[in-house]
Amino acid sequence: MQPPLLHVVAAIVALLTAMAADGDALAQTQPQKPPAAASQPAPELKPAFDALAAKDYAKAERILKPLADRKDPRAQFLLGVEVYGFDKSPLYSLQKAIPLLKDTAERGFPPAMAYFGAALAEGAGVAKDKVEAYKYLALASRHKVPNTEPLLARLASEMSPEEIERAKKAADAFVPRK
Repeated sequence: MQPPLLHVVAAIVALLTAMAADGDALAQTQPQKPPAAASQPAPELKPAFDALAAKDYAKAERILKPLADRKDPRAQFLLGVEVYGFDKSPLYSLQKAIPLLKDTAERGFPPAMAYFGAALAEGAGVAKDKVEAYKYLALASRHKVPNTEPLLARLASEMSPEEIERAKKAADAFVPRK
């Protein structure tokens, strides 16, 4: 018996959250910029990582918001996942998290694609859309975002062959927006 989709999504969210906490792993998933020095987050993000490690979400928001407003995908991702999308954060708000993740996913940031795809699959803060979910999860998988394959397989088991084909065609046609 397969685990409920929610459990698979939770496992991916936990893994991606761990990736977000590791600045080096996050930097390596962003193809357009070279990775940061080994085991060090990008210098402009280090204060945000420190604030998140101290569970000072308000401080992390103050650091990340100006960068996110300038469309820095790493800042948008961290703000969306760790500050607004983390249910233990006092600033938890899917109404704030989802637009950040959607914008970053549409611009081609692989970890955001995985999170946004998971949100679409589950209908968490956004209308449930299995075809769009599959598209974004397939794109994240192509970029080697860990553990997206089990969610894709689970999602595919809930979709018709026609829906899967539409999703694959949408993924193949995907062009990140600027």
